[in-house]
Amino acid sequence: MQGALSVPKDGKSNLALHLDGKDNNVRTGMGILESSWTLESWFKGDDCQWDSLEVIIGGGEYSELNWVDYLPLVIKEGRLHSTRTNLSSPRTLDDQWHHAALTCDGRQTILYLDGKQVAKADTATAILPGAIGVHDVYYTFGGLIDEVRIWRTALPEQTICHWMNRPVEATHPAFKKLWGYYNFNDLKDETSVNWVGKGHQAYHIRNGRNKYNEKAPLAYAVPNDNPAFKEYSGKQQLFNAVVIQSEWDADQGSKDDQALKLRIAVQGSKNPLKLTELKLDFTGTTNLTDIEQIHIYSIGNEARSAQRKELFGNGHTPKRSMILHPAPGEEIPLQSGINYFLLTFDVRKEAVPGHTLHASIPFIRLNGKRIIPETSTEEVHKQVTCNSQAHSNIIKVLQWNIWHGGIHLGNEGQQRVLDLIRSTRADVVMMQEAYGIQRMLADSLGYHLKTHSLKDNLAMYSRFPLETIAWREPFKSNPAKITLPNGKRVMLIDCWLRYAYRPEYTSGYAEKGLDPSVWIAEDSILALPDIQNIYTKDIVPNLETGMPVIITGDFNSCSHLDWTERAKPLHQGYGPVNFPVSRYMQENGFKDSFREKNPDEVTYQGGTVAAIYGQMQMSRIDFIYYKGKLKALSSKIVRTAPEIDYVWASDHAAVLTVFEVE
Repeated sequence: MQGALSVPKDGKSNLALHLDGKDNNVRTGMGILESSWTLESWFKGDDCQWDSLEVIIGGGEYSELNWVDYLPLVIKEGRLHSTRTNLSSPRTLDDQWHHAALTCDGRQTILYLDGKQVAKADTATAILPGAIGVHDVYYTFGGLIDEVRIWRTALPEQTICHWMNRPVEATHPAFKKLWGYYNFNDLKDETSVNWVGKGHQAYHIRNGRNKYNEKAPLAYAVPNDNPAFKEYSGKQQLFNAVVIQSEWDADQGSKDDQALKLRIAVQGSKNPLKLTELKLDFTGTTNLTDIEQIHIYSIGNEARSAQRKELFGNGHTPKRSMILHPAPGEEIPLQSGINYFLLTFDVRKEAVPGHTLHASIPFIRLNGKRIIPETSTEEVHKQVTCNSQAHSNIIKVLQWNIWHGGIHLGNEGQQRVLDLIRSTRADVVMMQEAYGIQRMLADSLGYHLKTHSLKDNLAMYSRFPLETIAWREPFKSNPAKITLPNGKRVMLIDCWLRYAYRPEYTSGYAEKGLDPSVWIAEDSILALPDIQNIYTKDIVPNLETGMPVIITGDFNSCSHLDWTERAKPLHQGYGPVNFPVSRYMQENGFKDSFREKNPDEVTYQGGTVAAIYGQMQMSRIDFIYYKGKLKALSSKIVRTAPEIDYVWASDHAAVLTVFEVE
């Protein structure tokens, strides 16, 4: 099988995750759990010859922190083991199905095997459950894993024993503390849903490879042959209903722009539930006249889906509050598993830039029963943006490090990169780690391309012709000039700066007991000279009188505007930190477009590096700086896919700024 979904012939949907023990890299992206927690999983080795260490639940990338257990549930020398507490089961495991559980109540850690306590320690530790069957790129598991459950509470032994042989249901006594639930029944190619995922970090499965440059099989789903586990087969019941908001802004004149998704998870297939009512509320929208029509679609069981069946007619003019019903006899049956419903907006060409576009679902009815969907609190709101295609003095700039050519999301990563760029409607794309994707993107977009070579780091794409500038260090700097249709000219510089590695520039910031003066010193001898050379030798000698400049890139250094005294709680207690590169940019007259339009560094910190990992949300190292006759109209960190509730394709978030050329 090559990442295919295998369904048993009897039609049952109880599937397990198959891992090859070599190359599979299945990541949840979950961050640090402190104090009270529980890990659970069923597992079955592919034989009795265990490696010295095989991971059931590990940390994944950026997890090797000095104060957390990033190998919390593993098999060491054939025995179930928890690393930091040094707990082990007394007997060597065979190649049959077994259930593992590890709990911590803030005082004591207990290891369970097949529902029985096998070891305990009077100590507690924080854990990082960021990956399944792997830690970073090593200690891989060979065999089957199923029913991975991650809780933000310590489950008692009685509860573990009562629920280990059956799926989690909404009646579980700790249901509201369930943080991750992976049954793999929906695993298809690159993704599988976290059934309790909410918001921009839903921690859905990202299915990839360790050797990302090889075409090895992804992990895949197979029929679960575990005789002890019984899938739910009764009357269809609700697991949960979740509303996920779009963070993306919408251009004036956009059609079918995604606003929110309703994800309804149900168990069982007998006596199917039916969606009989849906309430919408638009009180969060600045002005309803900005929206011409709304549409509601059923899109099946996948977040990224070409399937769209419009419900409740063919579009509606929005009102502050609306209740929609299917026509008599046309109630909408739900299928077992995940059901997605999508709300979209048709935005008027005359919509006012800066106005908020927002809808909510106060309740739905299933078979007439009123259900209030779960939501998450997000600091990012959808707004109207100026359409650069319709205004000759508007330019939309996207900055994005796509992570080793965009190939970390299985076989579909590069296509997802293209889809995202198209969805931004950016006029200029400034890219790092392009590494071979350049020609495909340029041809697919129909854009002009500027890159040192078709396998190089930096790449610039533009719907306006690119005028080449002589430059010195192509791995770090990629400058060009453009002329807009109205004749105004702009200098663009795409850059990558060297990173500090004492400590390592990303995960290091989540460590404890570090000295920020070391970061400043390292940036001063690595990233700072790089940006000084780019400015003095690539920009200044080629700058025409009065020409505005936009410089974007992966600066591999944070900003003093983010790491302030007020923001210390967001940065592991570190701050203020006087990062030299952001200081240099400010001292030379450059404005940080994102922080200018989002001035409160506490309300929205806007982390960009390792944005797919829960422990790595504090560091903004990707910037769009500018100076000269430009006005930043809006600027946003783009960290979610165009398809709401789908996984992000890179380890960096993108930055999108809309400029007016004055």
